[in-house]
Amino acid sequence: MDMVMQISIAVIAIAFLVLLYSLIQTLKVLRGALDEMRQTVGSLRAEVTQISVEVKEAIQNTNAMTLDVRTKLSSLDILFASVNDLGHALHSFTGAAKESAASVVATIKGHERKQTDEPRILSSIYDGVISTIRVWNKVKKI
Repeated sequence: MDMVMQISIAVIAIAFLVLLYSLIQTLKVLRGALDEMRQTVGSLRAEVTQISVEVKEAIQNTNAMTLDVRTKLSSLDILFASVNDLGHALHSFTGAAKESAASVVATIKGHERKQTDEPRILSSIYDGVISTIRVWNKVKKI
C-alpha cells in the first residue's frame, strides 16, 4: 500500500507540474497579447490625435468656404433684384407699347372707315404722344 501511495503522490506531482507548465505557457501567451494590445492602443492614440487635428482643419476650411459662398450669394441677391426690376420695367414697357399700338391701329382703322383725314390723323398723333408719355412715366418709376 505504501507503493500505491508513492505512485499516487508521484502521479499527482507530475499532473501538478503539467498543470503549472500549461498555466505558465498560457500566461506567456496572454503577456504577448497584452504587449501587442498596449502597442496597438499607443499607436491608436497617436493616430486619433493626428486625425482629430486634420478633422479640425477640415471643419475650419469648410466654415471658411461656407462663409465665402454666403458672401458671394448675398452679392448675387443684388444682381437678381436688379434683373427682377428690369423684368418689371420691360413688362410695363411692353404693356404700354401694346396699348399704344392697339390705339394707333384702332385709330388708323377708324380713319380708313370714315375717310376723314385731318381730324383722325391728329387724334392718332395725340394718342401716340399720350401713350409715349405713359410709357415714359412707367419706365421712370421703375
